[in-house]
Amino acid sequence: MTPSLQCFTRLLPLVVFFARTSTSTFAFTFGSVKHNCWSPTKSYTTNPSFQIVHDLDASVRHRHRSNLFLSGGFGGGGASSKTTKKKGGKGSQKPSPVGGKKMNPRDAKRAKNELVERYGGDIGKGTQERIEDAVDALEPPLREAAELYKAITQFDALVAPMTPADRNRLIPPVQFQMVEDDRKKLMLMREDHNLSERELHNVYQRITWDASADAKATQADIVGNRMKPELQERITKACTIAVEATESEGAMGKVLDVGCGHGAIVRSLVDAGLSEPDMYVGIDLSSEMVNNAIQRYGSARNGRTGKGRIFVADDFYTYDFGGDSVFDSVILCSALHDLPDMESAISKASSLLRSNGGKLVIVHAQGGQHVLGQNQANPVMVKRGLPTEKEWNEMLSDNDEWGFTLEYGPADPRSDREMKEGYLAVLSKT
Repeated sequence: MTPSLQCFTRLLPLVVFFARTSTSTFAFTFGSVKHNCWSPTKSYTTNPSFQIVHDLDASVRHRHRSNLFLSGGFGGGGASSKTTKKKGGKGSQKPSPVGGKKMNPRDAKRAKNELVERYGGDIGKGTQERIEDAVDALEPPLREAAELYKAITQFDALVAPMTPADRNRLIPPVQFQMVEDDRKKLMLMREDHNLSERELHNVYQRITWDASADAKATQADIVGNRMKPELQERITKACTIAVEATESEGAMGKVLDVGCGHGAIVRSLVDAGLSEPDMYVGIDLSSEMVNNAIQRYGSARNGRTGKGRIFVADDFYTYDFGGDSVFDSVILCSALHDLPDMESAISKASSLLRSNGGKLVIVHAQGGQHVLGQNQANPVMVKRGLPTEKEWNEMLSDNDEWGFTLEYGPADPRSDREMKEGYLAVLSKT
């Protein structure tokens, strides 16, 4: 049996059906799938109205409930926490202070029970319901385009490992024709409604993380916002590099956290020496994640300037941070693989970093092999793996305008070194 046929055989139990939907879209369903969603404007473009939010009142004014979920290693559906309590509201947990300790068993049990109640008795099912509600709430053209994009992406990922011979043997010709018809239909819809592939990708990103935000934030509160010691050590190392860039000659005193989520690494940055709250800016596509971050970390102020941390709910690619060369370091913690266009993200980070020592830090505590597994399980959410050291060198060679040198290359997936340190890449701006 060829490797590609073995791959297909492993995937086959997950495939529930191949069929056309009522809108003539090709669809096949894996065991469980996760989504995320943009709030469409009248022209169905992803132009969210979220702004920088400096405090909780501002975040409430811009609060947007677009809930959605795709499982298989993402969002709040990983563990199936259940309770017999009746379905409750979707409020958030009380904030835990920076440097907060792991909850005692009684408080942890109460927080978990309240969380499960907010998700209707089961976090996984409740997250899925939020996702489905958000998808249903999309305006019809955007919803249909997003569903076409998802189905085509899943099909392409399924057949990519196959040899041409295996494709011809395992996939009926009519199935290829159906996909090509849908591909043409999606292209026309994108032209008619001014939709980019990046925007369709972000539909699923936003909805998934909005739906899982309360669960992920509360679960982090329960454990004191710390990972297992060996994983936390890797995050601490990356945060230390980011913070040290704020202390070097010519520093601006600013760190940008891309894909900040619920403020997952705020405590780690503070522990690493980020001395004042107003040295931090975080951005995330999910407004619900940002709301949770503000509730937990938005109140602290610099005693001298009166300013605090800034959290932004917006698209990293398009958001105006106030000019170029405004940060000493840009850190992406378990985030780069979620972005739809990796090279554009690196280019944007380059423009935001100061010259002569600005740092781009990419870290994933579980390693590049973990991300490759996410890509295989859910190519809609994770389009590719993290760059290897070889790929970094090739990208930097092809993009001299970025002005980066690879200061620290990542370990190769499945290597002994990756087992010891996960994924860490550090680029320095010349």
